Amino acid sequence: MTEKNLDGKDDGPWYKQFWAWFVFAPLLIIMAIWVPFLTVIVKGADDTVLDNYYKEGRMINQRVDQDRHARELGLTGTLRVDQEVGDVILTISSIDADYAFPEKLELYFDHPFEADHDTFIVLQEVIPGRYQGELERRLNNRWYIRLTSMPVTTAELGAAAPDLEDWRIIGELDLAKGSSMTFGGDE
Repeated sequence: MTEKNLDGKDDGPWYKQFWAWFVFAPLLIIMAIWVPFLTVIVKGADDTVLDNYYKEGRMINQRVDQDRHARELGLTGTLRVDQEVGDVILTISSIDADYAFPEKLELYFDHPFEADHDTFIVLQEVIPGRYQGELERRLNNRWYIRLTSMPVTTAELGAAAPDLEDWRIIGELDLAKGSSMTFGGDE
């Protein structure tokens, strides 16, 4: 049985009424628009914001020491990325004739915007002063480069281990403009 209003007219079910849609339609439209926006916001969170500022602050002194040590050693060289084959070739030298380069170096390709795209390669010494590694995937456009010596622990070398300091070299490589980067010296 249907109810009749005061005029004796049957208004029918609520979903057939103008005022119900007048009230609910804007809310439904807003929800339909914001669901995709919310998805983009959650999945595309800003990767450049750090969660642990304290830890990063403590690491600054270590980074400054690594940069200083690289300058003291007078490290110079060229990093070349072969996009066709996927090889990364590093030629490096030091003004300190007594410095022995490690067998492996760590090379980081840091993407300027997306941390998910960052890549890490271990470069293996082929001949003294020349290192080689392989890319897992093709790299395009601009990258921040970080080359570091792999830390050697006393456990690896035994009690006679010398006091080894780490060093790092940082730079920027734009693969759209060229496939090599020179560091140290006059740059």
